[in-house]
Amino acid sequence: MAITHWLSLIFAGIGCDAKLAYEFHVTRQEKPEKFSSQFVNKLRYAKEGARDIMDRACADLPWQVWLEVDGKDVQIPKDTEGLIVLNIGSYMGGVDLWQNDYEHDDDFTLQSMQDKMLEIVCVRGAWHLGKIQVGLSQARRLAQGNVIRIHASSSFPVQIDGEPFIHQPGCLEIKHDSQVFMLRRTLEEPRGHAVAIMTEVLADAECKGIINTSQRKILLQQLALNLS
Repeated sequence: MAITHWLSLIFAGIGCDAKLAYEFHVTRQEKPEKFSSQFVNKLRYAKEGARDIMDRACADLPWQVWLEVDGKDVQIPKDTEGLIVLNIGSYMGGVDLWQNDYEHDDDFTLQSMQDKMLEIVCVRGAWHLGKIQVGLSQARRLAQGNVIRIHASSSFPVQIDGEPFIHQPGCLEIKHDSQVFMLRRTLEEPRGHAVAIMTEVLADAECKGIINTSQRKILLQQLALNLS
């Protein structure tokens, strides 16, 4: 099988979410005059989502795709219709799929943009994606790792950072390459700078097992109250 290599990214999806993006992209290229505003675009995207709920074209994904993380096979749940690889804690306009702020019964660490790790979650279809976006459901956390390989025995829609295409049978490899410094907005200085530092310190302490998730949330709440 051919191997397609991708270096670090913001997010990648294979299955139902990529199918929606691909169909929207194709329709917009064929009839650009019908995509006249952001509101109309959202309506058309919702229409494609409703169609996918009925069609369930990616329902066979667990039998056509297998996942490998850092050289180890990861089982894909049988109700999965989409896999999403994450490099940041924001998807679909700000949805946190990894959900650092919730208690979980797994052994995964907090998602961080500094740890050179990628996170993989799965979704159960377009309807599930819609529920996640409005906060009524959660994605299922599958794995964390440095090198992600998604093997497919048939063609599947894929999107990389919002650019959709049809990936032919083969292996899609996604791995961390390097890091760059980024600017980010803080609150008013010097208070905002102090808050940013404290937030990172608490996240690091949780990663190292010094405090747990509940303790981190309590400390952040107390910090917010003291600064309000």
